[in-house]
Amino acid sequence: MRKLLLRGTAIATAAVVSCAFAAATAAARPPAVETTPFSTVDVFSGTDSPCPFDVTLTGTGTVRITTFFDDAGNPVRQSVDGALVHTIFAAPGSGTLTTNGPAPVHLDLIAGQAVVTGDQLIFHLPGVGVVFGQAGRLVTGSDGAILSVTGMSMLDTAALCTALAP
Repeated sequence: MRKLLLRGTAIATAAVVSCAFAAATAAARPPAVETTPFSTVDVFSGTDSPCPFDVTLTGTGTVRITTFFDDAGNPVRQSVDGALVHTIFAAPGSGTLTTNGPAPVHLDLIAGQAVVTGDQLIFHLPGVGVVFGQAGRLVTGSDGAILSVTGMSMLDTAALCTALAP
């Protein structure tokens, strides 16, 4: 189940990292700021799914990428902020949960690492509480590989699967 939490967050982070690395092309010394739409879809099936059916996790929104440069004009780090709307569902017409993921991403372009801090995903169910959540600090490599995770990882499989059941 931890695989679902980490994989979903890591995929979204890797997509933001890829988008941000591609945006680092300016040569000016002051920070460059770019606003861009962002969207990701991840389907968890088989043993990757916390439920006995496929589960889809999406993230959409607009992010602002600020690129910082060294004295020679080379991009050295980036800050990505903006809130993504995350949705989790099993199939069209099934139960759906939605949350806002405001976690900022800090990219070290020299080391090739991304650090995500804050609430990455926090899905609540009325009367139950958090049924699926990841908050804290996640560090990934430029390839999306998870280097470290600290903080809260929560998955109430029974409550989540009941809420999402087709």
